[in-house]
Amino acid sequence: MASRDDDFGADLALIEVDDEILSSSALAPAREARDWRSLYEQAHARAERERSRADTAEARCEELRRAEVDARARAGSLKWQADANRAKLKAAREETKDVRRTAKNALALQTEVTRLEKLLSEAGIEPAKRPLITKADKDRRRLRATLERAENQKTTIKSLRAERGDLCKEVTRLNREVARLAKRLAREEQASEKHKKTIRQQFDRDIQLRATLRRLRDQSDSVRSLSDEVFWLRIALDGAKAGKEAMKAKLAKLLVEKQTLSGSIAGPQLRAALARSWRQKQTIKSQSREIRRLRRAMSDRTTELRTALRRSRRQKAAIKSLSRENARLRRTAKASQTRIEKLEARHARLRASASVLQKALFGSRSEQQEKARSERKRGQQRGAPGHGRTQRPALEEKAEHHNPPEAARLCSCCGKPYVMNGENSSTVIEIEVEAHTRRIVRPRWRRGCDCASSPLEVSAPPVPRLFPRTPYGTSVWACSLYERYACLRPLHRVSAWMSDQGLPISAGTLADSVPRFLPLFEPFDQAIRTHQNAAAVRHGDETVWRIKSLKETGRSSRAWLWTSVSDDAVYFHIDPSRSAKVATQLFGGTACVLFLVCDRLSSYKTMARERDGAVILCWCWAHQRRDFIHGAAGQAGLAHWCQTWIERIASIYKLNKARLEHYDPALERQTAAFTAAQDALEAEVERLFVDAEQELAALPTGARETKALRSLLNHRSGLSVFVDKPQVPMDNNAAERALRGPVIGRRLSFGSDGETGARFTALMYSVVATLKTNGIDVRRWLEAWLEACAENGGRPPDDPSPWLPWSMSEERRRALTAPG
Repeated sequence: MASRDDDFGADLALIEVDDEILSSSALAPAREARDWRSLYEQAHARAERERSRADTAEARCEELRRAEVDARARAGSLKWQADANRAKLKAAREETKDVRRTAKNALALQTEVTRLEKLLSEAGIEPAKRPLITKADKDRRRLRATLERAENQKTTIKSLRAERGDLCKEVTRLNREVARLAKRLAREEQASEKHKKTIRQQFDRDIQLRATLRRLRDQSDSVRSLSDEVFWLRIALDGAKAGKEAMKAKLAKLLVEKQTLSGSIAGPQLRAALARSWRQKQTIKSQSREIRRLRRAMSDRTTELRTALRRSRRQKAAIKSLSRENARLRRTAKASQTRIEKLEARHARLRASASVLQKALFGSRSEQQEKARSERKRGQQRGAPGHGRTQRPALEEKAEHHNPPEAARLCSCCGKPYVMNGENSSTVIEIEVEAHTRRIVRPRWRRGCDCASSPLEVSAPPVPRLFPRTPYGTSVWACSLYERYACLRPLHRVSAWMSDQGLPISAGTLADSVPRFLPLFEPFDQAIRTHQNAAAVRHGDETVWRIKSLKETGRSSRAWLWTSVSDDAVYFHIDPSRSAKVATQLFGGTACVLFLVCDRLSSYKTMARERDGAVILCWCWAHQRRDFIHGAAGQAGLAHWCQTWIERIASIYKLNKARLEHYDPALERQTAAFTAAQDALEAEVERLFVDAEQELAALPTGARETKALRSLLNHRSGLSVFVDKPQVPMDNNAAERALRGPVIGRRLSFGSDGETGARFTALMYSVVATLKTNGIDVRRWLEAWLEACAENGGRPPDDPSPWLPWSMSEERRRALTAPG
């Protein structure tokens, strides 16, 4: 198959001639003689048409194969039903045999009952008063019921036999259908092979017809020249005929004159007339010979002309048929070219989608552009001041004294001991993680006097426990929560890690503790949401989460992990829905006008319309930049266009960064440097949108570049919010970074088993992310909070505000801040 010129450049084109592929550079001298481009297009059109026919034949073969598989499956099902009915028939036959044996026994009993009734009547005993007669009646009724069942079973057997016959017929019919489909499939394959052979013959016939057409054109020129020659010959023949008639008339006149002269004139005059007559006769003879020659030539020419005329008529008929065939081929080629253009457009879309999906699946997650490699070497530079070793004054110091052996401290010659002469000191940092058991001994003190008002015994109060009847202290629970939600370890790995530390705890025990932990952390859910509702700028995003228990109710297990990020708080929420109702639940309770930085999900748009100005959507420039990257994916010709727009967006990022360096939110009137940076940013953003409008107007409707440009212009208002509001970020990277940890946890644990676990997971992610945002040590905070809950009887304190980062005391913040 020939390839497109665009794939190899404008200097080289491939042409398919007589099953050989030649390059345009090799055929350059022959282009004047033959239209290779038209031959290439025709061959390409024929190849595409035959390829479509082959695809149709393959699709038909695949359809017939599927029909055959369905028929075989149907035949297997009917065979299974026939086997089941055959088993039922066999069981019914066995039951019928039992009924018949029972009926024979019943007839014998009936004979015995009749004999006994006769004896009783002869003895004068009333049969109705004897219990034996009652038993006989029961046997008789039982016999009748048995006979009725036998009749019913006979009917069932007949129906089963009839059904078996129908099933056998159906199986036979299906077998015939399968055989027919197999034959039809074979015929289709043979027809496909014949069709390919016909394609080759049609190609050869096309070449022969073109050669015939060139010969016919040459013969048509010969016919036109012969027609002109016949026309002039006819004119000459008509002139010769007129001359002959004139000669005949003149000869008759001369004969008359001869007779006249013979009677009146004699001598010289007669001789002169005879000589003139002889010359005239010679002329007539020569003219007659010429006329006969011309007649013979005319006859030959007429035969040739008639032959040429017949040949011309045949050629004209062939030309007409070829013209009709050529017109049909042109229409077919045009339709094929239209289909080729559509398929090429579809192929471009699929190639772009494949490139996007392949990059999403196998490519780098970062969208940073490649930068020029720096000449600077990695690591500490020679001559640059270093920061020295990190000081850790908060580490506890444990002194160890290492002395040499006593034998080494004695002189090997005289045996006197060595005298201490200072010391060598060095430090080594170590870490130990070890589980241990706290044995709590509370001595009981008995009263030693006889005072009745005092208690008989006293002892220290018991150590508070987080959960009753559990051997684990708060540090164990804090460690499990820290490993699970801060270190993002799956439940089984947490259990294995604790077992490695000498504390075997099953994963089921840790999982069963989730319903007991949920009430302890619920106060922070409302507290974080209330605090975020007072923020003017927030980030929103969502990602997929799995809840396995949703499948048990007939729904999809897919849910959504929503996030809301402010300056000092992060909130997560897991919900099966991705609708505007959830977005309103997260962002609709703001106390002021909210600037929400998010992607272009329709749920945010619906929520903003319902809030009627209370929420202003600020679209993410990173997502808009991604549209240009995806628009040029798989399209080598659009790489430069894509890079141009990416560089323009990068210039806006640089201008905004330069503006923020001079921005001070505490000042009502900003500096002159800020004003200059603001003017440059506004001009660049306005120029970008104007260029996008002009470029979109110049592009055709189906161009691939229009999607990204139209999206840029449609979201212009949301993309321009940051220009007038410097406190609003340009992108939604804060929410993307907040979701990074939960996404890692989702990949390791495959989501949540139930809705309670999903709710607790979102709550713990919110607490951990908020603490990390404020620089608080998560593990210390968990130990302190769980200890407070244990001291409160296993319930959370009434007021959680002392434990929140934005309302806790400075003393507690210093105690819970991460060391170093």
